[in-house]
Amino acid sequence: SPSSLWVNATGTVAPSATTGTSCANPGFTTIQAALDAAPANATVHVCSGTYAEQLSIISPVSIVSAGSSITVELPAVPAVTTSACTPAIGDPVAQYQDEITICTTGTVGIKGITVQALWPTDTCNDGLYGIFVGGGATLNMKDSEMDGAGAFPLNGCQGGVGIQVGRNLTTQVGHASLNNVKVINYQKNGITVDGPGSTAKIIGSTVTGAGPSPIAQNGIQISRGAKGTIKSTTVSGNECNYDAPTCGPDGLIAAQSAGVLLYGAASGSSVTNSSIDNNDLGVYAGAVTPNASTVSITHDVFGTIALPANRYEAIQVDGATATVSHDSVQGGNVGLQLLQYGGQPFGSVAVARDDTFNGLSVAAAQIDSDEAGAVGGDLSGSLSITKSKVSENPAPNGVLGSVRVHSPPTSAYVVTLKN
Repeated sequence: SPSSLWVNATGTVAPSATTGTSCANPGFTTIQAALDAAPANATVHVCSGTYAEQLSIISPVSIVSAGSSITVELPAVPAVTTSACTPAIGDPVAQYQDEITICTTGTVGIKGITVQALWPTDTCNDGLYGIFVGGGATLNMKDSEMDGAGAFPLNGCQGGVGIQVGRNLTTQVGHASLNNVKVINYQKNGITVDGPGSTAKIIGSTVTGAGPSPIAQNGIQISRGAKGTIKSTTVSGNECNYDAPTCGPDGLIAAQSAGVLLYGAASGSSVTNSSIDNNDLGVYAGAVTPNASTVSITHDVFGTIALPANRYEAIQVDGATATVSHDSVQGGNVGLQLLQYGGQPFGSVAVARDDTFNGLSVAAAQIDSDEAGAVGGDLSGSLSITKSKVSENPAPNGVLGSVRVHSPPTSAYVVTLKN
């Protein structure tokens, strides 16, 4: 059938073959050749093997495994990506290079495939992507692995994203549904969903950083007006060990790696039923535009006896409005932290209820303020903790042993503790 194409890197293509019928009788030896021949909504069956090629997908198709081990990897000399979704850039340090470029309307499926995008360790480029989704396309990726992207081993440069959905800088919009996807060996971010209109649903997936490293990695970033829902997903291993004061425990002056970075995420973005552990900072929620983000962080686990706690903070709210409910926080420095400083677009507002905070070395909840000398003064905000369990936490300068003020906030900041 013209809508069913077969690819085998080590197969023999018969002179009369047009699409192929099986791995024994393929129609193509490269995936790109099959994509070029595939009509809209076709299925490209990929047989076991390693395919050293960069893919450009410009029509809605599905790429599915037809074997036990299929890897799509970079060629020996990766090429600069050119597509309708990728503008040319004169800066060689920022030239876009994608392992897979998706630039189309409609849905592109990837199932049972390992995508490997590992550049040489001396590569320093801000535009390296394992998979890029733009042009309004939707990526439906399932039961697959994203291995990379960026320099490998890490070299400290600030480029390399495993899966990039949309790009605010170039006004590209993308969408993704990621189900049971494993993301590893990324240089900067595992998954980034970026820009107004871009969306992603991340379910049952695993995103694992490099652990202590000379770069502030982030597991999942939802940013600049994009909307993301993260559910039943494990994010760990994002820790920045670059020399202080560049990285460190004080979020007002130092950089930190985040498991989930909600940076100006669209209202309605959420993290639910997920395990966020062994990062510098578990979940960051911050607003960056005059329209404050309203996000929810619910039914999540931040560190357990079996899994290492997040090093510095489990949840940090910075100018956003966040609902933090039915979460369990175990270990680390601070369970729930609100940043308050001059120059914020909005004061931080957090509502915590039915949560458990246990074994925090600094405080279960903390307001971190730079009120003294802050330009424009700290903005008003509020923290409400209701029907939560707080135990085995120290209480220096604390309120009922649960809230500690790092630097006295303005009188406009309201803290409420109930039940």
